[in-house]
Amino acid sequence: MESLLSTLGNDLISQQVAKQGLWAILYILLFVYTLRESRLHQENAKERENNLRQEYHLLQEESRDRENKLTEFINNISKQFENLATQYEKIAEDIQRIKVNLSDKENNS
Repeated sequence: MESLLSTLGNDLISQQVAKQGLWAILYILLFVYTLRESRLHQENAKERENNLRQEYHLLQEESRDRENKLTEFINNISKQFENLATQYEKIAEDIQRIKVNLSDKENNS
């Protein structure tokens, strides 16, 4: 089947070359050149697309890592703040007790 098509294609090309001569040859060469360039352009576009996709995934991973680190940092800061608040409350209670004790001593004296 393929040999029949290629034979018919060659016959058709030969007939057109005989009729049109140089213009037919130039047209065929231009057509083949256009097909090759189109194929190269598609391959380059696919390669660029793959590269962009890989870069996107890397940036996405970096973004997730950065987000996780920031979330962890905020959680740690929150815990430290809670600890400081608890310590502040204890210190305030201690100061209040000291004031009461001093007041009691002054009243007893």
